Amino acid sequence: MKEPIAIIGAGNGGQAFAGYLSLHGHEVKIFDVVQKTVDTLNEKGGVLIEGNCDVTGFGKIALASTDISQVMEGAKIILVVLPSLYHKEIAKKMTPYLKDGQCVVLNPNASLGTVEFKKQLDDLGCTANIMLACTATLLFACRAVEVGHVVIAGQKTSFTASTYPSIRNNEAKELFAKVLPQFEFCEDIIRVSLDNLNAFMHPGPTILNTGRIESHTPFEYYLDMTPSQAKFVEALDEERMSIAKAFNVSCRTLKDEYLDIYETHGETFHEVITNCEGYHGIKGQTSLRTRYVMEDIPCSLVAIQTMGKIAGVPTPCTDAMIVIARAMVNDIEEGRTLRNLGLENVTKEEFISMCRG
Repeated sequence: MKEPIAIIGAGNGGQAFAGYLSLHGHEVKIFDVVQKTVDTLNEKGGVLIEGNCDVTGFGKIALASTDISQVMEGAKIILVVLPSLYHKEIAKKMTPYLKDGQCVVLNPNASLGTVEFKKQLDDLGCTANIMLACTATLLFACRAVEVGHVVIAGQKTSFTASTYPSIRNNEAKELFAKVLPQFEFCEDIIRVSLDNLNAFMHPGPTILNTGRIESHTPFEYYLDMTPSQAKFVEALDEERMSIAKAFNVSCRTLKDEYLDIYETHGETFHEVITNCEGYHGIKGQTSLRTRYVMEDIPCSLVAIQTMGKIAGVPTPCTDAMIVIARAMVNDIEEGRTLRNLGLENVTKEEFISMCRG
């Protein structure tokens, strides 16, 4: 048995990782706050993985628990597989039990999740010498049929990752080479944060579909995107690319990302999205109080806005989207602002140094 791995969060993604890593020969422990989920996983003894994945079958779990200390104990690698809204709170839960030499991965990071996580550790006086890392997305597109049974619709071959700071990327690359080789360690967390496509594909089109959503008109979220909606997403993407240029990191446009990752085609961004084979059947929301707004505004789009401020890059479309969303939907968290991340007086050069070491 290879080195034990701790998974924080037993949702769709967490269970998928638990089964997948177990089938690849790792001892796996998993934490969740829901006692019923934990009890079911312990009763079943693991997770059944089916679908489009490089390994399928029943992956045994050594322990499922609501006691995070038991799950973290002895684990070299700790994968945090939670909605980004919970990154700050889980850092608080983990702080007392972190040990020197452990590697914590926010999987995925949303945008600037590692900065928020590290600030929380520092504010709580954490002295453990850990390696903190993040990924741009999840390895799987998956859903849980029930607790302990996950169907994987697709598995990515690679996606960007980085340590924070990225001076430890080579160390992380060696650590994950035989565990999760799909992690492609890149320039820094700036690049990983800008590779968070949800920031651009989720809040904008959702708000622009308010009429359909609130009149309860059925629609397909991606395939029914209109040309004008696609133009607005492209305008957001232009701001993302300007931020990437200011920080001297290499990002591809959304259009090029989709042409590379998905089975699709088209001359325009609108055509590329509406021709995407993998998006058939993804229905539009029935409420604006969806994670596409409640999570992706504060943890993704606000973080992109923050990066723009640090880089001195205007983000008028991003700014407008955040303001409009907050005017329409109550209780959206303030999110990853300069103040909340402790970056109010940080220059671009200082931020780059923080991210790269």
